[in-house]
Amino acid sequence: MLLYIDINDACGLKCPTCPKGVRAFPNTSKKMSLTMFSNIVQKGRYDGAYQVGLFNWVEPFLITNLHEYTNIVKMYGLRCEVASTLAVPKIPNLIACLASVDMLWHTVSGHSQSIYDVNHVGGKVSDVFRHMDTIAEAKREGRIQTDVLVRYLKYDYNEHEIGAFKDEATSRGFRFEVLIGTGHPVRMKCDADQETKIASALAAFTSSPIYQRPGTVCPLIFEHVAVNADGDVYTCSALGYHQALRIGSYLDLTREEILYRRYNHPYCNSCNWTRRLATDRENDLLAEAMAARTGRPVAQRTARLSDPDTPSYKDEKGYYLPKDGHRAW
Repeated sequence: MLLYIDINDACGLKCPTCPKGVRAFPNTSKKMSLTMFSNIVQKGRYDGAYQVGLFNWVEPFLITNLHEYTNIVKMYGLRCEVASTLAVPKIPNLIACLASVDMLWHTVSGHSQSIYDVNHVGGKVSDVFRHMDTIAEAKREGRIQTDVLVRYLKYDYNEHEIGAFKDEATSRGFRFEVLIGTGHPVRMKCDADQETKIASALAAFTSSPIYQRPGTVCPLIFEHVAVNADGDVYTCSALGYHQALRIGSYLDLTREEILYRRYNHPYCNSCNWTRRLATDRENDLLAEAMAARTGRPVAQRTARLSDPDTPSYKDEKGYYLPKDGHRAW
């Protein structure tokens, strides 16, 4: 299980393909306390988390003391990952933070400013390159061991700059991959009125499964648990923090109750995220969740929720396909 924790609730960019960018759920000044964060990580380890990702819908490097949070993750012996655009003018304690980060996911969408700004609206590619230089220097000097993966979001308008950014990444000793973007920053922007769409989907709920065939599950229910800056857990990591998708307080709910509520959430019946065959472990976990809900003792609790993420697949050019299984453009 990968535990996603957004310890803040803000992003400085306005990416049109992201619900946060189009303000489908707004920026606030929320910030999770170190005490709550430590308690969530401790519970996550007990619940079977093997790593913590300090990301989902926000920019973690807006938190000046992010290194104090990453240190807590390592204190509990868990793998720590951070995802960032690095499009932040100043990042205090950048290297101090990465010293306790196993992997940095760095997302980009263009090499020139004019192309970069189409999707990463409000970011400056010059800031990105400056932070990349700082990280590369620290790696060369042995001050950090962070595995850096540069992920280029590919759309039809920016494919010609893939090679240039690949050179920027590899020359600094970073890994590089191309991921076909979901949606489109010009023609298929994220819907800013997601609350209405969610309400409509819930109003049209039918108990008959629409997308989930017998024996299959949505991987997001088992592979990821998404927690926001208030410490609340939500249906999955693919949707925003909307009130209708809130499961409850992560610290107040057992692992079994969280899984039961997520698996049975009515919105999931209208979501077309690609399902996969359930594993034996996941069948056991669902049985445990039902047993806990009906008050029966769980004789031998399954150690963790899931194996690592569902494998990604590539197209004929070697570009990674979106994990939802759909090509939007």
